[in-house]
Amino acid sequence: MSEVTEMDGPALSGWERRLLEEIESDLRQDTRLDRKLSTMGAKRPNRVLGVLRATGHRISTGVLLTVLVMTSICLGIGVRTPTTAVLVALGVVWAASVTAAVAATELLRRRRGGGGAEPVDPAREERRERRPWDRPEA
Repeated sequence: MSEVTEMDGPALSGWERRLLEEIESDLRQDTRLDRKLSTMGAKRPNRVLGVLRATGHRISTGVLLTVLVMTSICLGIGVRTPTTAVLVALGVVWAASVTAAVAATELLRRRRGGGGAEPVDPAREERRERRPWDRPEA
């Protein structure tokens, strides 16, 4: 059911039509874009899931594992020897280890270039032929 409508300007030249067909072909092959477009909808966002997703993007797996391991170690030691000095020392050690894990994660994210960005595969970039729309404007 494609509806043909008149364009406001002049018709596309053969070269422009070929470029448009190549762009459309590349977009059809982009599975990530296709998945995003196919899952878009007018659903009401779930606030709890949104908060969990946002937290998951900010807290790395390493930080989460550090928190869990250090919490279990500190709780195990604190239950066996519940003196004030031991509990204070455990609190300081726990806070220092979590802080170190967060700092290391942030440092790695900055070195990697932004955290959420996908790494570019240089082999894929070399194989892909350059298209006219890939050239920077002069």
